[in-house]
Amino acid sequence: GDCIIYGASIELLVIAAFGIMLMGAVMAAKNDVDVTQTGLFWMLANCLCTSGYVLYLKYATKSVKLSKFGMVFYNNVLCTLFLFPFSVMNGEFATFMRTSALHTSDYAVKNVFAGFVGFFLNFASLNCVAQTGPTTYAMIGSLNKIPIAIMGYLIFDNAISEETWTFISISLMGGILYTIAKLRAGKRKSGK
Repeated sequence: GDCIIYGASIELLVIAAFGIMLMGAVMAAKNDVDVTQTGLFWMLANCLCTSGYVLYLKYATKSVKLSKFGMVFYNNVLCTLFLFPFSVMNGEFATFMRTSALHTSDYAVKNVFAGFVGFFLNFASLNCVAQTGPTTYAMIGSLNKIPIAIMGYLIFDNAISEETWTFISISLMGGILYTIAKLRAGKRKSGK
């Protein structure tokens, strides 16, 4: 999408990095016993929706005449307006209203803090897309799964097989290759 819509040139090294990361992910999924057709469908739907959102975000950062703060604010308000009817239809709002443990000051403070952090993560995402581009944003989003897998291993004492460590390493190599490709492109662009 970045190439077709915005005319960005994608180098061979970037495509190779993407291929290596994809290979690591596919090999890891093949090793997972819980992969189903339904799960793959929802993963594909998530990828397509996320790609569309990030591509639109790039367009919006260039053409919408709002400050970044305003864009994040309206993005969050629109999400709330979209999600609230679904929470009512699924009974989640009624459950929230009935559960007294959710109406404490402790819960309110933690929820406000989570909203505050989420708002600034959204702001950081918007800034990242505006400064780099949809492809880099997507690659960073893919690479953040590696430290999460390692932290899950360390914090929750999850067992990771030797094969899975290999697949994590393959994905990490793809991320390193992508970084090298972007650094080279940046040097060529600046004429150094």
